[in-house]
Amino acid sequence: MRETMSLSLTPEQSSFVESCVGTGRFQSASEVVRAGLRLLADQEAIRLAELEAVKNLVQAGADSIDRGELLDSTEFFSSLREKYSASGG
Repeated sequence: MRETMSLSLTPEQSSFVESCVGTGRFQSASEVVRAGLRLLADQEAIRLAELEAVKNLVQAGADSIDRGELLDSTEFFSSLREKYSASGG
């Protein structure tokens, strides 16, 4: 089922929609808008997945802290210096 909706576009947006229809790739302004909304929905899904991944990383870090798996910064940087000085880097 489709629903009719009225939209206000800037002159540039309107010109772009007309151009898309004019090339023959789309048969109507509605097709152009639907294609744009599909892209926006895809981008939003990606953004939400990335946000969930970041939340999971933060939670994993918090869980690590709760288990007492902390790195001392002095030890960490000393180990890096040793690693890179041993490798000649």
